[in-house]
Amino acid sequence: MATLNFLTGNSGKLTEAQTLLSPLGWEIQFFEINGEVPEIVEPQSDNLTTVALAKIAQGVELLASQGRLQESLLVEDSGLFIDALPQFPGVYSAHVLKSIGCDGILRLLDEERTAHFLTVAALWTGEAVEVFVGRCDGSISMEMKGESGFGYDPIFIPDESQNGLTFAEMTSEEKSAYSHRGRALRALFDYLNDDGA
Repeated sequence: MATLNFLTGNSGKLTEAQTLLSPLGWEIQFFEINGEVPEIVEPQSDNLTTVALAKIAQGVELLASQGRLQESLLVEDSGLFIDALPQFPGVYSAHVLKSIGCDGILRLLDEERTAHFLTVAALWTGEAVEVFVGRCDGSISMEMKGESGFGYDPIFIPDESQNGLTFAEMTSEEKSAYSHRGRALRALFDYLNDDGA
């Protein structure tokens, strides 16, 4: 089984990647140095692709410093984009979640509730960087619902959701079928398979 290092401190993101890629023959693990996920500088940009590329560049430098440059490495950056709040929270989604939480987002909205999630995944193959994008359209619920998932999952209803369930009301398998991260990771998996990796 091939191993893919995931540079994230978010166990929810790791679980989502494992749910999707493990049955397809990939072992997904935290990228660690001396048993710790290394800290990287969060770049300031209003573009997810720019952020993901800056993160992967730092990750590749860390691999090189450990003599592990031949290993594969994944980083991803995701954002929630709410139509009524242009570009917000967007690339600042993690910061906004820590600051005002899902409740704070719900208080900011009136009738207009359409939104989408975007994920940009950057993969170091051991030789080059490849970028994959996933998008999930949906809407913001009227209240928090569900106990599963993480982040904005309790308030986001994907358009494909049966019965208007939020991500937090779905199993990890159901969520990954619709989610932005699931779509980006499936594109990544297709690339790895086509590439013979």
